Amino acid sequence: MTLDEALSAQARAHFGAGARVEALVPLAGGASRELYGFDVVAGAERHAMVLRRDPPGLEEPEGRRGELAALRAAHAHAVPVATPHWLSDDGTGIVMQRLEGEAIPRRLLRDERYATARGRLVDEVARAAAAVHALAPPAELPAPADAPAPAAIAALEAQLDETGEPHPALELGLRWLRAHLPAAREPVLVHGDLRLGNLMVDEGGLVALLDWELCHAGDGAEDLAWACLRSWRFGNDERPALGLGTREQLLDAYAQAGGRRVTPGELRFWEVLGNVRWGVICVVQARRRTLEHLAIGRRACEPEWDLLGLVA
Repeated sequence: MTLDEALSAQARAHFGAGARVEALVPLAGGASRELYGFDVVAGAERHAMVLRRDPPGLEEPEGRRGELAALRAAHAHAVPVATPHWLSDDGTGIVMQRLEGEAIPRRLLRDERYATARGRLVDEVARAAAAVHALAPPAELPAPADAPAPAAIAALEAQLDETGEPHPALELGLRWLRAHLPAAREPVLVHGDLRLGNLMVDEGGLVALLDWELCHAGDGAEDLAWACLRSWRFGNDERPALGLGTREQLLDAYAQAGGRRVTPGELRFWEVLGNVRWGVICVVQARRRTLEHLAIGRRACEPEWDLLGLVA
């Protein structure tokens, strides 16, 4: 069965026997998922949709079930996300509403048309993060074996060990993390990849949080710190928060939106962990041996360098 035929059958199951799929096209997207745009025509209505699915050989049905559950929980509680519709029959893809806007960081950071949005994004992302972290993790997301920080460290250590490669800077970061554990927190829903590049934005500001495949149960401070990594500032190094503002602005806006008061020390811990995590991701991606993933793998030196500065 072709992708067009599979989507048509799924559309009929959700919109009725007369529904049909039109204008199915591949879309430019990230390195980890395949992306397709299409329309569902049901009577007089036309619904703009997008399918995000695992690439062949890297299917993770359990991960997609957890992602869909997180999206549905977020949507039900008015978090700005694309409306989720259904999980593909093979469990490897999610169909959701297709949104209009811009996600390319260099355009958001530099084009004049997004000047108003740039002035609002730190506050709006902080509010969205607080709304996400107010949610209990869905049952489809596995509970951490330990408190969020030790569990995250253990998972990274296991991933790095699996590569069988020496990475002294990442090992140093893991040692520092073990020695500087923050207070244990009750796990909440964490987006997992909250940064410029995973935000849909229009001229007025934030439209939606995108790319939920790394969502998990953890500490909400993870998301705030991840948004501050230098790798996601895209040249605006003097503005740590999303490449647009200060850490203090982000933490204050988050607390004002109902999030807990995250201390600078906690944020630093999770920034260190975020750089270790991004470094490990780069190392693992390089092992997939495609040109795109090898290019990502070469970036491991960036978080390693940042780690040395953070733990000095």
